[in-house]
Amino acid sequence: MEEQSVLLTGHFPSSGWLRGFVFCGAVFAYSFNHPGRLRRWVALGMGGMAFLYFWKIPEAARWVALAPLSIWLLYYGFQKPGRSGLRAIPLLKPLAIALAWTWVTVLLPLDPKNWDLAWLLLPGRAVFVFALALAYDLCDPAFDRRQGLVTLAAHLGVARTFRLIDVSLLLSACCAAGNYWLDIYPLRATLALWISLLCTALLLRPILRLTAVERKKMYIDGLMILQYLLVLSAVVWGD
Repeated sequence: MEEQSVLLTGHFPSSGWLRGFVFCGAVFAYSFNHPGRLRRWVALGMGGMAFLYFWKIPEAARWVALAPLSIWLLYYGFQKPGRSGLRAIPLLKPLAIALAWTWVTVLLPLDPKNWDLAWLLLPGRAVFVFALALAYDLCDPAFDRRQGLVTLAAHLGVARTFRLIDVSLLLSACCAAGNYWLDIYPLRATLALWISLLCTALLLRPILRLTAVERKKMYIDGLMILQYLLVLSAVVWGD
């Protein structure tokens, strides 16, 4: 998603270290508390690499990176995962995820002097990630109940959660249209985003009917990759 922001705005990050920092940091944030010992140790190793990369990225990017780090710490309540932090508040859990991921994949790769290009990309990305975060909460409601977590999806129910997901995806499509109207996105990239959002809306329901929780989460993450590949194809084809 970071690379997608670069493709859409045409402004490349100033340091190759930034990609390594984002990748390693994402692996750590996703899996540092995974029940599998090997995956957990890999995540901890990636966290160590992200820490080293942090000191290699430009100073401005280091300051920008502190915001999603703070959100991540607040998400878990500055302690081991449990019934604390923002994840324990139904509305704030998906909002925190959307804000952190949007900050990392939109503002972090762009030079602050180019942030004016992202004022519609930012909410468009946020509501897309918000929709996927809601879908994540539908993956394993039994686990959330065992953890004592009342998610927004559990509070709304499946039908109303899907309506909120559809509205979020529609808002993301509107933001893409706005960026095309402002001459920030080319037409092909805008169409690619629309196609990806339509595919997301159509695929989430069958994905969530699967029985394997890890497979459902993998496919939901894959929808982000699908969007990136469609945008990449549109940009390359346009050139």
